[in-house]
Amino acid sequence: MKQAKTFTAILLTGALLAGSLSGCGNNKNASTVSTTTTAATTSPTTTTVTPVTASGVTITLSGTSANASGSGVDIDGSVVTITKGGTYTLSGTLSDGRVIVNAKGEDVTLILSNADITCSYGSPLYIYKSESTKLLLTDGTDNTLTDGSEYTFADSLSSATDEEPNACLYSKSDLVISGGGTLTVNANYKNGVTGKDTLTIENTKIAVNAVNHGINGKDSLTITNATINVVSGGDALRSTNDSNATLGYVTVTDSTLTLNAGEDGIQAETNLTLSGSTLNVTTGGGSSASLSDDTSAKGLKAGTALTIESGIFDLNCADDAIHSNGNVTILDGTFEISTGDDGIHADEISTISGGTLNIAKCNEGIEGASVDISGGEITIVASDDGLNAANGTATVPGMGTPDCIIRISGGTVYIHASGDGLDSNGDLEVTGGQVYVYSDGMADAALDYDGTATITAGTVIAVGNSGMAQNFGTNSTQGSILVNFNSNVTGDVSLTDSGGNVLATFSPDGSYNSVVISCAGLTVGETYTVTAGTQSQTVTLDSLIYGS
Repeated sequence: MKQAKTFTAILLTGALLAGSLSGCGNNKNASTVSTTTTAATTSPTTTTVTPVTASGVTITLSGTSANASGSGVDIDGSVVTITKGGTYTLSGTLSDGRVIVNAKGEDVTLILSNADITCSYGSPLYIYKSESTKLLLTDGTDNTLTDGSEYTFADSLSSATDEEPNACLYSKSDLVISGGGTLTVNANYKNGVTGKDTLTIENTKIAVNAVNHGINGKDSLTITNATINVVSGGDALRSTNDSNATLGYVTVTDSTLTLNAGEDGIQAETNLTLSGSTLNVTTGGGSSASLSDDTSAKGLKAGTALTIESGIFDLNCADDAIHSNGNVTILDGTFEISTGDDGIHADEISTISGGTLNIAKCNEGIEGASVDISGGEITIVASDDGLNAANGTATVPGMGTPDCIIRISGGTVYIHASGDGLDSNGDLEVTGGQVYVYSDGMADAALDYDGTATITAGTVIAVGNSGMAQNFGTNSTQGSILVNFNSNVTGDVSLTDSGGNVLATFSPDGSYNSVVISCAGLTVGETYTVTAGTQSQTVTLDSLIYGS
């Protein structure tokens, strides 16, 4: 990531299109869904928190000087250096100075109790050496760290060559930040909080304003039961160890995060896991902003695997909202997504088994080499494809790309796409669930696959342009009807049997001249009527698949 620049976040709300649909007991529109936030989605785990009170050696900060009540502390003017393990409580104001921990191999606990530390030339709090450090915020106190816009690196513990330290709060050992107080970090040079080893933030409140990155735990970043607000020119939260596959991960549990980042909201070099948390993330200025080619401004980003177990997510991103170079797995949660690129992107497998996802604005809705949907309620409004199975390799004519597949076995999917509705560079397989698609692309189709398409159960109603229309294939065990009309029509689509019973209906958002309908109960030899607006066609199923 390059050093970021000043930016302005633009919050946008994607406008949804109106309408309704019903099919096999359902009544929804392809681009409008009523979203209800469910409290059970983010019920926090009960946590017992030990109150933080002042203890140990007392260090009183006073302008450009300080004094200590005990040993283990060296004071040189406005520079306070802790040289031994133990507990130290800091209070008062240091107007231009710093606190340094230099206690090699020893455990240090720092307690901030209404401490305000400003340093114009370096890190106000620099943990140079320790076995581990705990930074505790005394209950009910407000604590602040502020640095200047330039670092001198003039002391023997700093390095201009390595640009170390480069954060307002900088730790070269394992760091835990906790406590019932608050910590505000004003990072005017570059980064807000950096832990070169593991960084744990729990049971506390932190606000970071950073010119570049907000909070970085190089080996790992673990956030539990915390409230964190970050405004950053670079990434808001990150873990960056790329030399050990077991490190470089970010885990967020039972927390509330508000992130406004010029680049990525959360970036994990390996795994990103989110559970029981509420996230409001804006990146790159929002979904309508333009990015330079070398800028990554993704909402949630993982190098290996991104797993969302539950939570409430409001993602307004200039780049992909949810992105993994490996797999994306969504088990549950409530999502409001507006993005300038993909709603959900996985280089390998995108899996959704639950939750309510409203992707109100995107290029492509859900993308992966494999897209697997087994549950949840998904609404997508896409300027390109709704669901896209692709892995970047060329398709084999008549066969498709190996390992590319869209599988739908459950849940409900509503799509309004200006490209293809369901687009697989390989196969398409429906074994359950409900899928409602409207494609308004003139050179696109509601269903588009390069391999095979089968349906064995579920409901699919897909409408669009007849020029590229495809039906399910003959390996299907459930009937499917494709009919084309001579002219564009508007209005509801319905399927009735010979007795006049309505089997499925759908209300597309605009005009169309091709309809694919498949649902339970279609029987070879029976007659059915497909009505589209004011036009209708009656067909007799001479085989399970009618029209191609």
